[in-house]
Amino acid sequence: MHYVASLVLTQHPDLRAIPTTAYAPLGTGPLAKLPVYRCQRPIWGAERTVVLFISAKLRRGQIRGLHQHLTKRVQALTQWQQTLAKPHSGPRTPASARKQVAALLTGQYIAQVLQIAYDGQQTGAHRLTWGIDHAALELLETEVFGKRILITDQHAWSTEEIILAYRGQSRAEAIFRQLKDVRHLAVRPQYHWTDQKIRVHTFICMLALLLCRLVERESRATGYQGSLSSLLDLLGSIRLAMVLRPAGTPRGHPRCGWVLEESAPDTWHLYQRLVPPVPPFVYTAGSG
Repeated sequence: MHYVASLVLTQHPDLRAIPTTAYAPLGTGPLAKLPVYRCQRPIWGAERTVVLFISAKLRRGQIRGLHQHLTKRVQALTQWQQTLAKPHSGPRTPASARKQVAALLTGQYIAQVLQIAYDGQQTGAHRLTWGIDHAALELLETEVFGKRILITDQHAWSTEEIILAYRGQSRAEAIFRQLKDVRHLAVRPQYHWTDQKIRVHTFICMLALLLCRLVERESRATGYQGSLSSLLDLLGSIRLAMVLRPAGTPRGHPRCGWVLEESAPDTWHLYQRLVPPVPPFVYTAGSG
């Protein structure tokens, strides 16, 4: 069994330390201009192909998150300093002061960029000082944030194939979420107690999922961009009616035909693209 997996960046400092200047952008294709670095390393007892790449979206999110945390810490330090300015205030022991400082430095990367000093020998607000290490902050933003590490045993695959295979994980996870949708295609509840019936139940659920995915693929070819559940709700709003018409003669039998009820224009357009009006098309009339 082959695989593509991701590694935790902090657990592999040697890979994290590879400078961004060593990364090179991919050429053409869906991942064009994505900065990547490829090498081989012994990991988990065997030689693995390692692909590092920089996600601009992840980098922006990490930078934004760190600055938000720093803003909150500076606000807390300002309030603490204002409290220390009051007579007979502040930590009673050096241990309690260290504990309070440690609490302010919790959080990923906070201790690397925020420097806090508490001097019990001073008085008032002068006991507390702090500052931000801008060099460390810049290093994080340029050399750490946004980096992802992938490994695989598919050594012959291209770098693009490895990254795209890993990104396919989100599609697999989406299918599992779909199988938990209580309105559409949910595997549970299943009121069976024997292995054979459970297998049949699961097979029917997977068959239904496969058929719905085929309908979804055809719908996306028409421009539909919603979710599968929304598509099933939309198609479920199309209703079919049997219309009886009087016979043309006194002793004749009534004529019947299937007619689609009027639907919203978008729904009707989607239906026409999915169900072509050719045999074995059963509906004899429709609304426009």
